[in-house]
Amino acid sequence: MKIKFLTYLLLAGLMVSCSDDFLETSPSASISDDKVYTNIEGAKAVIDGVTRDWRDYHGYHDQFGVKAIDLVSDLMGEDIVVGRLHWFRYDYTIDNREATYRRPNYVWSLFYRGIRNLNEVIAHYDEATNATEEQKKHIKAQALTLRAYAYFRLIQHFQQTYVGHQNDAGIPVYTEPTNDGKPRATVQQVYDLITSDLDEAITLFTEANIDRRDISEVDLSVAHGIRARVALVMNDWNNAASHANDARQAYSLNSIDQYKAGFDNKDEMVWMWGLPVNEEQSTIYASFFSHLDMTIGGYAGLGYSPKYLCHTLFTQMQTGDIRRDELLNPTVSGGVPVYINYKFAAAGDKEFNADYVMMRPEEMLLIAAEAYARLGGANEPTAQGLLQELWNARFRAPVPTVTETGQALIDRILLERRIELWGEGFAFYDIMRLKKGLNRTNHIFPAIPGNVIPAEDPVFIYKIPQTEIDNNPLIAESDQNP
Repeated sequence: MKIKFLTYLLLAGLMVSCSDDFLETSPSASISDDKVYTNIEGAKAVIDGVTRDWRDYHGYHDQFGVKAIDLVSDLMGEDIVVGRLHWFRYDYTIDNREATYRRPNYVWSLFYRGIRNLNEVIAHYDEATNATEEQKKHIKAQALTLRAYAYFRLIQHFQQTYVGHQNDAGIPVYTEPTNDGKPRATVQQVYDLITSDLDEAITLFTEANIDRRDISEVDLSVAHGIRARVALVMNDWNNAASHANDARQAYSLNSIDQYKAGFDNKDEMVWMWGLPVNEEQSTIYASFFSHLDMTIGGYAGLGYSPKYLCHTLFTQMQTGDIRRDELLNPTVSGGVPVYINYKFAAAGDKEFNADYVMMRPEEMLLIAAEAYARLGGANEPTAQGLLQELWNARFRAPVPTVTETGQALIDRILLERRIELWGEGFAFYDIMRLKKGLNRTNHIFPAIPGNVIPAEDPVFIYKIPQTEIDNNPLIAESDQNP
């Protein structure tokens, strides 16, 4: 049957969609809609199940939810040097795209599983008999935000960037629960849904005016933040600036001490969205910190696959920057000069129970700064002021002054994204949206002819998983990515 794969996603999603106490009274994986959604807590449990699934372990030590995919993004970039190939080796060597490979299948199944369950919430949230209209709006807003986030992550891996590719084949779009396969929508159609979902979510969050229970829940600020990310990819500079400003309105920048706290504990830093992890939920070796943190005994710290900051990026950092002078330790690996980066350092605090950062106000500042710089003219001083605001929070005295203008200012802001957001999952996505290609100079295992891959090379995008082609009658081999 062609619906086999989609049915599997439904059942797999339901297995992780409800809290333990809910499953005690409904042990079957096939939980009826009327039993879940007549109570507002049931809808909340499904949403909690999606975010729990997005930080969970899925059978291999390079599959631990969205932060595994964030790490893939950075490893497919230029600024992390891998000292020894182990887990994630094929992501790092840009050999991870074939239809039968685990990585495309994992990204596809993880996010479509979430979309399937979120569509259930959107279809049935209004059936809750114990909820106010404000509570219903709040639930729908969360589901729309997360659905938009899932589609945004998917489209960036299974097709080239938005600009110049609006009419190319994207990914199937599902807006309601169904077991029937859909054809590949165009890139434009996918982005239309993403922006529509986020715009509606922002309206609903505003009308509901309900505080979230936990930092793992998306809220109005997060919806604005994701909308800003999307606008940046679309080169929609006005919306990028506007939504980024709205997103960070209630947040201060992390101080020097907070930035140096280890990025492992939500209570020690200023985060807008995070996925907390406790001892029961910890996935130990199959975790983000195991693979990136050099201070704990994981794959990186034990030397099985150490990850370093690249010398090329280091040479562009300024003296006085605490991210350079106080968090980097120079060393040599494979004859290449590299730098141990202690940005992610959980030892002595949360260890393998480290929390996962999903969004910070600094990212929003950088989105706004880039957008204003690209708008130019009267907006340029605003861009300079935003970058100066960040430098004031990252440099010991004397703090350098932002003097760049024009393209030099844009380039400086883009460099600042690489420095500030290192290890947080933005490298690949920036390479794609900027159409800059990949240069692996100063890497131990470049695995690329001449160390360079040109912009928009097909090697960057995943092929549609073979299981989807086999089981979806509306996607054929002829619809496959090149």
